[in-house]
Amino acid sequence: MPALVAPSLLVDSVVVMIDALRASVTIASALASGASAVHPTLTVEDAISLSKRMQSEGLARDRIVLGGERGGVLIPGFDLDNSPLAYTPERVQARTVIFTTANGTSTLLHAHGAARILIGALTNVSAVCRRIEADPREVHILCSGTRGEISLDDCLAAGAMVERLVAAGRELGSDDSGLVCLRLWQEAKKAGVLEAMGASRGGRNLGRLGFDADIRFCSTVDVLDVLPEYDPRTGRITLRRD
Repeated sequence: MPALVAPSLLVDSVVVMIDALRASVTIASALASGASAVHPTLTVEDAISLSKRMQSEGLARDRIVLGGERGGVLIPGFDLDNSPLAYTPERVQARTVIFTTANGTSTLLHAHGAARILIGALTNVSAVCRRIEADPREVHILCSGTRGEISLDDCLAAGAMVERLVAAGRELGSDDSGLVCLRLWQEAKKAGVLEAMGASRGGRNLGRLGFDADIRFCSTVDVLDVLPEYDPRTGRITLRRD
């Protein structure tokens, strides 16, 4: 979690940002649906300001999608919320998405000093692990959590990645966070991943808001074979294609 990791510890490493319910999945879905890029912003005001600046530079408003959430729901005046199912080709193809959420986008910005920043979840766990399993640099799996607190849904996705990476020969870090996530994931596989995701803090919140379809989608392993990468120099998230 960002609160537990100083940005200086992430410098020159590979960071995988996880916001399993739902920012990581929504970003991946937008790019899989053909969005040209996703621009994460810290605040709603930053998103609106960036939209205005892009329009002043010649990008038509109908080529911009303002997306995100506060309190799990659509931000007034925005085009889309934080539901990955809303980011269809009809809504985002060849468009620029400006995106802000309560947790995930701030985690991305926290990792700005890393050599590489990837976005992952259960939905693209294989695409993430294929890319980093042989990378010689240190890898940090950075869970977003919820308002600075641990969230089970992120831990489950992290555990799935740890399982794949350990099987590929990578070693766990010096503390027990990776092992804890791995054990949680292994238990969830036995009891039911969807049930575990739904029982998490994020899952309970989404269930109360009526987003059960989002929980199901975000609990599906490898439904998205894409690898989003954030470049803090440009402020853009695009698909990694190599």
